[in-house]
Amino acid sequence: MTKKDRKALGQYVREVADRMELRDWHVDVSHEPPEYDDAYATCEPIYGQRRAVFRFADGFRERDLEGQRHTVVHELVHCHLASLTSTLEHDAQTVLGKPAATVLWEGARRQLEYGVDGLAHAIAKHMPLIEWPERKR
Repeated sequence: MTKKDRKALGQYVREVADRMELRDWHVDVSHEPPEYDDAYATCEPIYGQRRAVFRFADGFRERDLEGQRHTVVHELVHCHLASLTSTLEHDAQTVLGKPAATVLWEGARRQLEYGVDGLAHAIAKHMPLIEWPERKR
């Protein structure tokens, strides 16, 4: 992704975040790709802050525009659920112990992804598509 592409993507994430009532969140678009090879993007909310780091796959711009929009919305929905995610991932271990908390967290995370994706499908159609800068030929 070029510098102009990354700037446009950062502005787009900010615009969609604002429309999704995440105006009080700081969104950082990292230069690093997602940790997982099969992910188009990831969102890492920062514990105890209204801040998240977004990472996009190198080929993100080549996806269709609707897919790009859906992915951005999907990752932003994770911000709305960050406190629940944090509770399940970290706090349950204190009460349940590590083995039980791990089982709870893995199952909850899987179910959260289904919910996040369903919400993203419902919300994305109400968001604008990204307008990428022209590429030189």
